[in-house]
Amino acid sequence: MMAKNQPTPDERPGFAIMNGRLMPYADAKISIMAPGLTFAVTIFEGLRGYWNAEREELNIFRIGAHLDRMAFGMTLMELDGPPSADDFTYQILEVTRANDIREDCYIRLQAYVDEWGDMTATGPVGSSVICRSRPRVSAFEIGKHFCVASWRRNTDDASPPRIKATANYLNSRLAGMEAKRNGYGGAIILNHDGSVAEGPGGCIFLRRGETLITPSVTDGILESVTRDTLIQLARAAGRNVEERKVGRTELYLADEMFYCGTGQEITPMLSVDGKPIGSGEPGPLTRDLQRDYDALVRGHASPGFSDGWLTPVWGNS
Repeated sequence: MMAKNQPTPDERPGFAIMNGRLMPYADAKISIMAPGLTFAVTIFEGLRGYWNAEREELNIFRIGAHLDRMAFGMTLMELDGPPSADDFTYQILEVTRANDIREDCYIRLQAYVDEWGDMTATGPVGSSVICRSRPRVSAFEIGKHFCVASWRRNTDDASPPRIKATANYLNSRLAGMEAKRNGYGGAIILNHDGSVAEGPGGCIFLRRGETLITPSVTDGILESVTRDTLIQLARAAGRNVEERKVGRTELYLADEMFYCGTGQEITPMLSVDGKPIGSGEPGPLTRDLQRDYDALVRGHASPGFSDGWLTPVWGNS
């Protein structure tokens, strides 16, 4: 059965980039004994491109921030001579143009140890870049119901969550599958001290009164580009934002909550463990941030802190 939100064979891209070379997507393969597969020696990034219908322009959002995070992950994983940020930027634009993408899209970069090797191998390094059409998920409008997972977050001294490594997503999968089995739309993962970390693929914000609160970057989370964007948007609008520890029971006291990441953007959280959050509907601050975020990523926002965050695919704008 095709996984939810995954492209059908007909929706998959025509072209991908493999080890720097543009080729048909169907020909992009790695060795079955590659340590990137057998030992999860893989760093990846997910980016979004947004279509501006008025200008007929596709913009990739915050390439620089994504590639900075990827460079840190590749360094920590000790990959030997991976592609540079300039290489990946060129490849992102090349594969997007080759697939003639003129709508909202999703881009995935990977760097991994290829060929055949043991778990400490550092090369040869393979890489891939794909781009496919991907509309906004329906949960952006309607929200989801969440539960606290029984699985705890992996720790920075074991498998550091701050890097976007495929190995870390086993923890996320276990939590996500538990939520799915129990009839929820998403999971919340706690740290071993009982504080809130994040979800399987996104960060968590809650509003209490006039304050927007989110766990800090030392609370077992990926240093999310979307999270950083929303903090800057909220502060630019004069809102108070606190980055601090959040206890499980504080979730039940929230006036509203949302979940954020590149894939789901900003998803309203309607309840936690069957307990409604606020009115049980998407909250007003969530809707304000969705509106501001959409204007920003589509190039409608006024110049300011976001200068340089949009990279046009089809021309200069």
